[in-house]
Amino acid sequence: MNTGQMLLTVGALILLSSMILRFNRSVLTSDEVMYNSKYNVLASSLCVSVIEEARGKSFDQNTEFAAAVNLNQLSPKLGPEGEAYEDFNDFDDFNNFIRVDSTMPSAIFYVTSKVTYVERKASITVTANRTWHKMISVTVMSSSMKDPVKMSSTYSYWFYR
Repeated sequence: MNTGQMLLTVGALILLSSMILRFNRSVLTSDEVMYNSKYNVLASSLCVSVIEEARGKSFDQNTEFAAAVNLNQLSPKLGPEGEAYEDFNDFDDFNNFIRVDSTMPSAIFYVTSKVTYVERKASITVTANRTWHKMISVTVMSSSMKDPVKMSSTYSYWFYR
């Protein structure tokens, strides 16, 4: 082989190496996007399941078996009234709720929720006063995810006579 052929061979190897690196980078990027999407779907599912579980409970501790017609009849404290997670009986028991979900084979998820009273006017405003509306905000995080997933839902008390 002469010098010209050697230069062409080296150039071809450099070109082949750069194409392989570019291909590997694009495969890794698409894998990262795919896994991040998978984790976001799982986290969204966990958010919705906590929200739906909370919405399946009564509005307040004091409205579980009787109707409330006055805001003063609602319990003043948001959060569980001594119940464990399995015994939650009202919506606001999910205030400051924390759960580690390791049932998924791919990642460990940390689920937290916060319940607040809200006023429904032109926009939803968090308030410290008791109202007929409560909002739950659920956040799901994992070390495998880039960003946490956060969802909120408002639950209103309606009593029909």
